Amino acid sequence: MAANQKSIFIRFNMDDKADKELYLKLSEKAGSSASLTACVKGILEEYLNVKIEMAERQQFHEHMLLMVREEIQSQGMKLVGALLAGIGTVNVQKIPEKPMMEEAGLPEACGSLPDELSGVLDFIR
Repeated sequence: MAANQKSIFIRFNMDDKADKELYLKLSEKAGSSASLTACVKGILEEYLNVKIEMAERQQFHEHMLLMVREEIQSQGMKLVGALLAGIGTVNVQKIPEKPMMEEAGLPEACGSLPDELSGVLDFIR
């Protein structure tokens, strides 16, 4: 059974302020109900689990950022392609100039897009 056990020895220099404070914190945390060794093991396990969880979260965050950037770039390229495909295919009619008084309201909304633009929307989707 001793072959399956490993040991770590920790010495605290009570003349060193940081060592002394750490030892006193550990002793206080252990209290009278648990041994100092069990307390240190618990703290180390908790610390390492938190570190692993933080590393996993960071890795997930970086992966999501990469995926979002790739999707934005992909959609941006589709939009650029659609815009380039539409250049020169739309005939813009010149609107005759009218005095301001005659333009009392907004023009009526059209029910559908011109045929030249419907292909551009399909390309974006």
